[in-house]
Amino acid sequence: MLFCVQWENIDNTEVGQKRTLQLFSKWHPGPAAFQGFYQFADGVGGVAIVEAASATDLAKTIAPWTPFLKFTARVLVPIQEATVIDAEATAWRDSVK
Repeated sequence: MLFCVQWENIDNTEVGQKRTLQLFSKWHPGPAAFQGFYQFADGVGGVAIVEAASATDLAKTIAPWTPFLKFTARVLVPIQEATVIDAEATAWRDSVK
């Protein structure tokens, strides 16, 4: 499963930033795998594309950071699959009289 994971910093103090960077330098992500990992230019958070076998694996991957970051995660569907789903849904709606 692919997830779009967005986070916001909870603690933007100098002490909070130092602790987060200290932990990040020792962190080995997993069990989920990051496909893309970006910080917003304004420094208030970031976004990642994360591949995980399950929501549980995603939760295990982000759990170390919950004291410092507020997360939002959304499941992604490849556009090729999403357009087929949308077409099927449209066809069903058109068939109902």
